[in-house]
Amino acid sequence: MSEQATEEEVAELTRLLRLPENEEKARQLIEQAHQTVPEMELPMSTIASITTAIFQAEEKQQLVVAKKNNLRWVRHAAAIILLLAAGGAYVWKSYYKPKPAALVQQVHDIMPGGDKAILTLADGSTIALDSMGNKQIAKQGGTSILKAAGGKLTYSPEGNNNEVLYNKISTPRGGQFQITLPDGTQVWLNALSSLRFPTAFTGNNRTVELTGEAYFDVQQNAAKPFVVKVADMQIDVLGTSFNVMAYPDEKSVQTTLMAGAVKVSAAGQTRVLQPGQQTQLQKDGRLDVISTTDTESVIAWKNGYFKFNQADLPGVMRQLARWYDIDVNFEGPIPDFRFVGELKKGASLSTNLKILSYSQVNFKIEGNTLTITP
Repeated sequence: MSEQATEEEVAELTRLLRLPENEEKARQLIEQAHQTVPEMELPMSTIASITTAIFQAEEKQQLVVAKKNNLRWVRHAAAIILLLAAGGAYVWKSYYKPKPAALVQQVHDIMPGGDKAILTLADGSTIALDSMGNKQIAKQGGTSILKAAGGKLTYSPEGNNNEVLYNKISTPRGGQFQITLPDGTQVWLNALSSLRFPTAFTGNNRTVELTGEAYFDVQQNAAKPFVVKVADMQIDVLGTSFNVMAYPDEKSVQTTLMAGAVKVSAAGQTRVLQPGQQTQLQKDGRLDVISTTDTESVIAWKNGYFKFNQADLPGVMRQLARWYDIDVNFEGPIPDFRFVGELKKGASLSTNLKILSYSQVNFKIEGNTLTITP
């Protein structure tokens, strides 16, 4: 609790907590700490950092859950998180003395999504990319389209190419895909997203149109700025890395800058971002700037996991619905929880639901419908 433990001591404590014979002693220690340790003010960002460090060290990704407006456990967050990292669900339940454990009822399991996308060519014909082998799959004007291993599409201009044709790549629910544009810019598309782009950038700028969510690693070219049009917003770029999230069912359109600089314009407003900042275009047209952003949570989807930092239950479910291609229904009042931690995108739905069930939320899977009950 004084944050003076060495790495070796933390590793030893974690090892001891994993031993079944120590479970009762661990429970007693956490209860004793609750009674004797002075008040501590740990921000949720610190808790999330501790959680991530422990889980990465133990190669175990799990989720930590906290009730909103009931954070007395924050005083002992480090100790409790260590218990949870050690798989101490029993300690969690005995500490809070909650109602009986939440249920995860299912008829069948649902596997995670993967590299799936549809490519629409200039003539309107379509190609299912997930069923294509690694080869040249089409030619648009003077540009060859190559399907490479690992779910990646590459546009390779051949010689002088002045013919401009437009293609669109779309991912379904449960799909993701990576594409290299004709200028070398790399784009990662999240589930339920689309990108419309020219097969050759011949004008004074490089303009693409996005729906859904994508991560851009833009090839620098000061003479030809890169422009992303999304909803009623425009993002002007020279060379940088940033994430755009523009799902219609989310509360805002978010642009998060990782490196470089971008200018975001919407409804007569303009904001220039610095690395680590985020703009949020609200439903009423207001363009806000968030100076401190958890960028790891923003791009976790691209790196193979979900990361939550005080996310509410509907927000968590929206991400799972897009990835597992499911419909989510809420029966009764929506539990008022805030979630902190990580879930693996490669895990089955039931595996991740079992971790979420520590929050005492009941889940039921029927077909492709997930129902959440109090």
